[in-house]
Amino acid sequence: MQPATNISITREPITIDDCGATNPAGVSPMDAQLLKAGGGSPGTLKWLYPYDGTVFPRGMLAPDLMWSGPSDVVYVHIKSKIFEYSACLKPMTPGRITLPQDVWDKAGERSFGKDDDYVIELTTLSQGTVTGPAVAHIQIAQAAIKGSIYYNTYRSNLVMSGGMADPAGGFPGLGFPGAGGGSNGIIVRIPPGGSAEPFGQTSDCSGCHSVSADGSRLMAQSFTTGALSYQLDASGTTAMPNAAGMAGAWVALYPNGSAALSMSSVIDVARAGIGRVADATLIDAQTGETIMSQGIPPGALMPFFSPDGTYLVFNDYAIEDAHGIALMRYDSASHTASEYTPLYTEPAGAMRPAWPFPLPDNKGVVFLRTDDPTFTGNGVGVSGEIQANAVTPFGELSIVDVASKKITLLARAMGYNTPEEAAANTTYLPFGAEDLHHTYYPTVSPVGAGGFFWVFFDSVRHYGGTGLQRQLWGSALSISADGTYTTDPSHPPFYLSGQEFGTGNHRAFAALDPCRKDGDKCSSGVDCCGGFCYFEGQAELAEPVGTCSPTKKMMMCSRPDERCSVFSDCCTADPSEPQLMCIAGFCTEVRGPD
Repeated sequence: MQPATNISITREPITIDDCGATNPAGVSPMDAQLLKAGGGSPGTLKWLYPYDGTVFPRGMLAPDLMWSGPSDVVYVHIKSKIFEYSACLKPMTPGRITLPQDVWDKAGERSFGKDDDYVIELTTLSQGTVTGPAVAHIQIAQAAIKGSIYYNTYRSNLVMSGGMADPAGGFPGLGFPGAGGGSNGIIVRIPPGGSAEPFGQTSDCSGCHSVSADGSRLMAQSFTTGALSYQLDASGTTAMPNAAGMAGAWVALYPNGSAALSMSSVIDVARAGIGRVADATLIDAQTGETIMSQGIPPGALMPFFSPDGTYLVFNDYAIEDAHGIALMRYDSASHTASEYTPLYTEPAGAMRPAWPFPLPDNKGVVFLRTDDPTFTGNGVGVSGEIQANAVTPFGELSIVDVASKKITLLARAMGYNTPEEAAANTTYLPFGAEDLHHTYYPTVSPVGAGGFFWVFFDSVRHYGGTGLQRQLWGSALSISADGTYTTDPSHPPFYLSGQEFGTGNHRAFAALDPCRKDGDKCSSGVDCCGGFCYFEGQAELAEPVGTCSPTKKMMMCSRPDERCSVFSDCCTADPSEPQLMCIAGFCTEVRGPD
């Protein structure tokens, strides 16, 4: 990340050697030398995770390294431009180790982003035989994802078992009653750099959540008390039943959390429309009272506002019975939608587009193509363990370029190296066809970070050697400098660390954390209500601690992650530095094509 305002970030080279005489695995000097020398070839050693070419955000919990093949002890060697790590380790379980957190943090602090490959070499020693190295390449973005991630689960062990039975006798696709010892449905939050923690109501079944882009409001649905509206701020969380009744499920929250558009129930999405009127309705997000609006199509399904609030995107039932998505301009002052623009129409048949989500620059819309009539993955992996004969609906993510309306598969995020390999169903995923075509619920972080937008989704696939699981994943999308998304901007995905494992998690919804007032500590202007974070002196850390300020300090232009209104507010970058663009109210790094 570029230094903000008057801070200078230094990144000294670092070498960490944990394969010496006191190595964690207790390997003898002779065996350590054999491991370092390698066996000449990968042999039967095969990487399972991470995927080659994955881009990780900075600031996450350290990832697991996972492989297949015999391994009593392993030698891990990671090298980039100014970072090198060597370690002799014992797997915590067969074929799996977790990198030490301090090592992963130091690696992230020394990343040069897209111009800096981290080469990971893995060599194993088993019964005197050395195998490897197997090699993988990853990148670490020069910034952390901003804010927290909220997801839904029905089998969590984070709260007491039990919960209330579904009063309606079961919701297809949502997995009632609760299994695996958890409640019937809770929302879980992953804070920045942290692990999953229960959020909000846990004594009753609640879910189908949405979060405002600024992190000030979360709405969800309780299937006994109706819509829930949570006021979020830096001092805590306030929850209240909302008068919107059954209209709290998967609403489109306005970016500042003031209003919500409930979707039409002309088609029930996993029966979340039970008891609702058919028309999409704008409501006050706190009281649930109807707000008079104009131009919003009555059959708007799965709607969402752009992070800057100027656009509304949705699946429109009027397009051949929910076979298309549309985009409209939106004026929050008059609550008026206008300039109706069809973006994509799916040919007649079982396949439909679902869950359209605008990129923060308003130039592209990510969406799901699925043959599931509930649009949710039909509960596979949510209600219980995935059975060998489970019918898993088709689901893959694409992006539509708003200007040209060209549709492009997010091929690398879905498991293909190229669109041509996708057409041939040829995948880089280690378990082949089992891991393809089962992805659902796309969302996008409301601001860019490190030159990327970040898309999240849940996917039924193998996480290393742990078997088929429905878990949460993310993928870096390269930000287009010219606003054109007619080629695949995605990268191989990463497993969202910090989530509860094996609990059938779905809909990872990213939002900023509630903003901090002037004088509070911060790591970037995105943290602050005033939009600026002031630093003093030198810092060696990639995410230094500053102080929230209402105005710029010393510089007339805005640096990365500082408040902006127009392009000219952002500092003109040195040719050696990333370009800055004003996107969704913040100066955002754009690093050009890969």
